[in-house]
Amino acid sequence: MTTYDLDLDRPARGKGKRSLGCAIGGWALFAVLFALIIFFGYRVSLYYGKIRRGELIDLPQFGSRLTTAEGTSVIAPSVVDRSEVESPDEPAEGPPAQEAKLTIVEFADFQCPFSKDEATVFRTLMRKYGDRVRFVYRDYPLESLHPDAKQAALAAECAREQGKFWAYHDKLFVNSPTLAFPDLTRYAEETGLDPVQFEKCLVDERYKDKVALDAELAGKLGLRGTPTFFLNGQRVEGAIPADIFEGLVQKLLK
Repeated sequence: MTTYDLDLDRPARGKGKRSLGCAIGGWALFAVLFALIIFFGYRVSLYYGKIRRGELIDLPQFGSRLTTAEGTSVIAPSVVDRSEVESPDEPAEGPPAQEAKLTIVEFADFQCPFSKDEATVFRTLMRKYGDRVRFVYRDYPLESLHPDAKQAALAAECAREQGKFWAYHDKLFVNSPTLAFPDLTRYAEETGLDPVQFEKCLVDERYKDKVALDAELAGKLGLRGTPTFFLNGQRVEGAIPADIFEGLVQKLLK
């Protein structure tokens, strides 16, 4: 007689394991959804609080006054965490970060015509509001469009090494787009820099990593081009007309 080894408990055990797996999967999904709800709720309450305090306002954009970078595909967020762009290691003017009610960060390119137009506006505001507003400059050389932009950014960092970043910044923009190596060294002498120290710094590309990190951050943030500004973390794209820019500053300082 043929006998059969019947394990009557086997189906029940398999079903139990499947039920347990489904339960674990369900709880995991619930945990993920709950975390997302908490995260978005926090972001909404954070932005709502900033709006009520007047820290977030409707900012205009000036995309027609922007030199657009090639190959930008990431959508730029309209608001970023301020710590992402307000690095303490960048050239800056104004009160300390913790004391400034308003911090303006500019991503610019020394050969960009719109950045050149905006340089005078930026520096005028700096002189007028420098006791209350912190102004920060970050490099975003668009190398595919402006072949000397990266070298100019390196030169400005070399000038900063000698404590004359802003004077050299002004010199570069006044003379832009004429920024070949001999021009950069001549501008250094005209700005009162030690020419030997400056040229060695520039030839060694001493600050290439710093400039590269700025440009990499601009790419990660999805910036379409230069100039791009962040006012307390809110993005404004393109060269801002002087009267509009000052109006925004006054509004954010209230």
